[in-house]
Amino acid sequence: MRFGSVVPALVLALTLAESANANLIANGSFESGDFSPPSNQTMTLAPGATALDGWEIVNDSIAWIGVGDPWGLDAQDGDRFLDLSDYSAGPPFGGVQQSFASTAGYEYTVTFQLGSSTYWGRPAALTVSAAGQSETFQSAPSGGNNDWDAESFVFVATGTTTTLSFVGASGVDYIGLDNVNVAVSAVPEPATVLLALSGLAVLGLHLRRRS
Repeated sequence: MRFGSVVPALVLALTLAESANANLIANGSFESGDFSPPSNQTMTLAPGATALDGWEIVNDSIAWIGVGDPWGLDAQDGDRFLDLSDYSAGPPFGGVQQSFASTAGYEYTVTFQLGSSTYWGRPAALTVSAAGQSETFQSAPSGGNNDWDAESFVFVATGTTTTLSFVGASGVDYIGLDNVNVAVSAVPEPATVLLALSGLAVLGLHLRRRS
């Protein structure tokens, strides 16, 4: 192995390490799209609606909510968020899904915010699914009117494309969702990569001298 080939390899490894920390989901805070609420800073999106950039509406309708809504609710990140109940006190609840590029065998971590409200009824719960794996998350049984709980879901990809979905599981008029992020779970430290490649360089030079 030539030392000259180590430098490009190191640059590539460091680039991959940095990109692995980037959010693989588009519009994770639901800020982008054709937000044109008829009233109350709230839009109802039915399955098949295309107003919300990057996301497909599934299972049943959801509510897309912006700043100034009359419900006493606010986004956890940015100005907009989703209500997977669409003001419904019982099932079926709505959901959203998005597909992204993945690598089979890699472990990914999904982080998101689950919204709940004492005024609108508790507990709120939703189910996260990806690559044939799923988990249901539920809010605390008590709290305030505009609570957000940080949640995380880990899965192992089974192909080059993975579909991530969030579907309401239980709630009374409100199941909040905001700030979705997906990233590779484990990335080698740059120092570790440098040490490993430096070792390969030394080995390559040694073998070259022997030959």
